[in-house]
Amino acid sequence: MREFNRVRFVEQGSAARGFHAMGRMVVPIVASWLAGSVCAMAQEPVRTEPVVVTATRIEEKVSEQASSVSVVTREDMDQKIPSLAGDVLQGIPGVDVQRTGSLGGLENIKIRGGKSTHTLVMIDGFPLNSPSSGEFDISALPVNGFGRVEIVRGAQSALYGSNAMGGVVNFIPREGEEGRQYGAGLAAGSFNTLQWSGFGQGAGKGTNLHLGVSGLKSDGTLTNDDTDLFSFAGSGEIPLGERNRIHLVALSTDEERGIPIDDRGPDPVARRKRRDFLGGIRWETAVAKSVRLSVSGAGFDESLHVSEPPDPSLVGSSDFRVKTRKTLFRVEGTLSTSPVSTTFLGFEYVKDRAQNDAVFRFPPFPDFVTDVSASTYNRSYFLQEELRFRKRTGVSLGARLDDNSEAGTKVNPKVAVFHRFDRVDVTLRSAYGKGFRVPTIVEKFDPTSGNPGLSPETAISYEAGADFRPKGTRTVVSATYFYQDFRGLIQQGAPTPGHPFGQLQNVGGAFSRGVEAQATWWFHPAVGAGVSYTYTDTGTKNASPAVAAITDRILGIPQQRGTASLLFSPSPRLQAQFDWRLESDQYEFGPTDVLPGRRPGNAVVNAQARYAWNPAGSEVREIALTMKVQNLLNRDYEERKGFPSPGFNFLLGAELAI
Repeated sequence: MREFNRVRFVEQGSAARGFHAMGRMVVPIVASWLAGSVCAMAQEPVRTEPVVVTATRIEEKVSEQASSVSVVTREDMDQKIPSLAGDVLQGIPGVDVQRTGSLGGLENIKIRGGKSTHTLVMIDGFPLNSPSSGEFDISALPVNGFGRVEIVRGAQSALYGSNAMGGVVNFIPREGEEGRQYGAGLAAGSFNTLQWSGFGQGAGKGTNLHLGVSGLKSDGTLTNDDTDLFSFAGSGEIPLGERNRIHLVALSTDEERGIPIDDRGPDPVARRKRRDFLGGIRWETAVAKSVRLSVSGAGFDESLHVSEPPDPSLVGSSDFRVKTRKTLFRVEGTLSTSPVSTTFLGFEYVKDRAQNDAVFRFPPFPDFVTDVSASTYNRSYFLQEELRFRKRTGVSLGARLDDNSEAGTKVNPKVAVFHRFDRVDVTLRSAYGKGFRVPTIVEKFDPTSGNPGLSPETAISYEAGADFRPKGTRTVVSATYFYQDFRGLIQQGAPTPGHPFGQLQNVGGAFSRGVEAQATWWFHPAVGAGVSYTYTDTGTKNASPAVAAITDRILGIPQQRGTASLLFSPSPRLQAQFDWRLESDQYEFGPTDVLPGRRPGNAVVNAQARYAWNPAGSEVREIALTMKVQNLLNRDYEERKGFPSPGFNFLLGAELAI
């Protein structure tokens, strides 16, 4: 803790110098746009409504969705100036993304009170959740490689199978634009943070290609808190005749990071290395005017090495290695017999393999060694019927049958409906669905706590909501009530002679219910405001007496979470935003806790600005200057219990596109 306070004190000193530097940068920018902002305000264009594919696997407008859907566009990402993927998900109703400390710390996505294993994470429709842990850590995902992010809340197993109990997050790669374009970006700031990126893209005659690389280095705020990330993301489309198209996607990430705090306490020597690779291909063909067919294949490999070497100040040591592979094959068909009906059906085969090797050393006791190596497969058949009546009423009917080698057969339905009242620009919607999660390979076969008899976790999800979108404006107001009933949750059982650390059991049940609300209002062409709020009431059943004596809430979920934003766009060149993020307390296990404890609530103010212009008479398409300031009031807080979040910090950058 002394080391942390010393680093915080030093950073406060650098904060003053940072404010002076930002002042020198901001003054000429402000002066340049003030003169021309008045006439530009009247010309502010209305944004095009986003089209999404994740909710129904069919391209449809957000306003024509019966489920709760949020879309983060490329424009939104540029305005948020994110460093990593978790930054773009902040402020989404019902979505919790909490980082363990500094940049590069673990980040998982939780939706509507569910666990991170209940959120299915995908890239371009290809699933990423680990066969070993059941979740996906998004801390290494590159932001510049994605054109938009689609978030669908509520049980989605009728379309996507296991892990989609609470919702789905789909990162959609960027597409090439007309002509050839190149660009690069560089940013630097607090904690010796250096962030860089580059891309090349192009499109023409039905072909498009986008390739991007990025990197990030930072010392962090604690001892052994450094991060070094490198990533590559690419996507492209190639036409084959008039009816066929080939779509390709590739992602590679390489991460090395210190682990400043772990189950041994403050740790000066623990390290983590992680490498991910995704390769996917999709062939699409128009069999007839009303019939389309696609065939997809993908492979996703993950390699993780966590080392906790011996150290005189610590007890014990360990070495943990994980290698997983997910292989997918999918066939999908779409039949549109009329403007009213679109039928979607498909078959999917997924094979998961995982190998976990661990060595734990606590001298003078003998080494404790675990070795888990297994594979599972899942075959599924799914059917979705989309009915649209005069574009005002929509009905979604879906079901999926999954045949898993370890979990048996599961059937999950979904029903959703919406109706739009044109006179008042209000859409009412409701949805019901079931979801499930297959136990992971480690949960079933780990020699210390695994249980081959585990059954899938399940959830029943209900929601009802309303959206208000006045035509010709950028105003959106929405509210949703949700209820989720979790059953058969997998929890650690009491110690037994054969399992001194306890064996996993299907003993838990829980519920989450609450309200999601969001509003954006441009009350002036140049000034707007946004509010996002989520209230989540949770409760558990059959928790251990020790945990139940502390709290009956689901661990790791704040009851209240919200963001209030002030938006400025005085001219097409300048965009600025101030965010006030609030989060109530939550109960969870810290890295060294035997029992869960309370993590206090927090309130943090962030700001970001982007100024871009097109030099006249130059081949340069755009030059942009960016500024991001986080924790503007320098608050001491934690997003996750036991992991101090950074104090005041800033990042200044420049981007060039030609």
